[in-house]
Amino acid sequence: MLRGGHIIVILAAIVLLAQPAHADALGEELAGFSLGLKATATVGNTVMVKSPQAILVKISAENPSEDHMPIYLLRQRGEDWEMVRLIGSLTPGKQNQIELEVQSSYAGQPLKKTRYAIVGRAGDGQLYGAYFELTENWQQYEKGIDDTLSSAILTFVPVVGAILVLLLLVMARTAYSSKSKGAYSGEYTVKSLIFPAVGGRPFAEKIADMMMHPIALAFELLCVAVLSLGIFEAVMQQSGIAQAAKLVLLSGLGALSIPLVYFAASWFLVRREEGKPLRFFAGMFGWGMFSAFLALLVSSWAVSEFGNFGIAGYAIIATMLISPIVEEVLKGLGVLGMSGHHDYNDTLTGLLLGFTCGAGFAFVENWFYFAAKTNPFELGLSGWVTLIIYRSFFNTMAHGCFTAAVSTTIGYMKSAENLRRFSRLAFIPGIFLAIMLHVIFNLSALADSFVVASKEALFFVFNPTLIILLAALFFLVLVLAIIDEKKRKMKKAGIETFEEIAAKG
Repeated sequence: MLRGGHIIVILAAIVLLAQPAHADALGEELAGFSLGLKATATVGNTVMVKSPQAILVKISAENPSEDHMPIYLLRQRGEDWEMVRLIGSLTPGKQNQIELEVQSSYAGQPLKKTRYAIVGRAGDGQLYGAYFELTENWQQYEKGIDDTLSSAILTFVPVVGAILVLLLLVMARTAYSSKSKGAYSGEYTVKSLIFPAVGGRPFAEKIADMMMHPIALAFELLCVAVLSLGIFEAVMQQSGIAQAAKLVLLSGLGALSIPLVYFAASWFLVRREEGKPLRFFAGMFGWGMFSAFLALLVSSWAVSEFGNFGIAGYAIIATMLISPIVEEVLKGLGVLGMSGHHDYNDTLTGLLLGFTCGAGFAFVENWFYFAAKTNPFELGLSGWVTLIIYRSFFNTMAHGCFTAAVSTTIGYMKSAENLRRFSRLAFIPGIFLAIMLHVIFNLSALADSFVVASKEALFFVFNPTLIILLAALFFLVLVLAIIDEKKRKMKKAGIETFEEIAAKG
């Protein structure tokens, strides 16, 4: 549960994000020293092999005043100065020796020069200071990461790629060898997939058939391919062609693996319980990918528009609040379109179709994030892999649950004879719930980042807890939906349920 202090942290974070960035006031004050300090700095090993890495600095300084003098370490950032920390106090009348470790992180440069200042404040307020430079050699670090990425291309990609291809082949083979019955003979065949029998059928079913058509899926994959080229070009401008190819390929495969497993598990479960065709789930997974493509376009446009007005802080807030609306509406429209089909007829089907749509969305969004917004050089290889695993499992589950809030509501109403004609209206409360869950999800991620930054916690707490609660609720609804489906099967077969037997006494 959120404590009062944590709520204040969240609100403060939003306020801070809405304000323009300011220089470190104390750092700027100390950097204005007018008198020199007799000091020398001896820098230890600056050949960097990991990020972040500590560099040992030994400082020898003489106190020119008659009182103890606190001494600070400053670091230059562009034209501004920031106070790193108070590093000690100089005793008057003797040469003082201070040892400290300076933490440095990779910033995309093979050789990085950073200017530091040692500044002391005398008892009368006079500032004394001296400069020194620290040159970091990140070439060995870059080579180590690049070699590891090359090894992953030769090992991880073939193995995981083969597993995913095998999974798709098993799904295709299972779908072909155990065709769903459908409402009429030949409804779910290869021929009907290419040439659906739409004559005389309601317009809503024609829309659903269009969403499941191979041409629609091919178009959606084409849009994802265009996005991948954009990602590649953006990464290439920063890292070069060779590294961009490795990053895009590895991040893409990492982003696809878990969503594809979720997709397969959802279909196999519905196939076992209800015998629904694979094309339903392929259509929803494809729509999820397409909606992510559209959402990224809309978000990029919105951020660009805010940037043109010089409202950088508010652009972040708008992204937090507007993105959930854009993303959930786009995903929800796909669910709404598919719900027009007569076989979208119960809670279980709705729940897992919506979850599959969210998984498709998460695949594309995560791919974009892994490749274009992060990289193993800045995060470190272990940090990058951890991020991929975390987001692949948890964010995919979250997006699946958001969309399931819409699809389950529609499916439940379609399963009830007295509510079936109002099932389309269920889209409204469902989409509202999905948006609210998404907003809370974004706020929990923001709260985690500030709680960790303020050292109130060593790791994320709110975001994983929220996702675990969502997952628990999802599986509870899943179990109830399976039980309901079994009851319907028993009733259809003329078998009395336990409740009916108990009612007869």
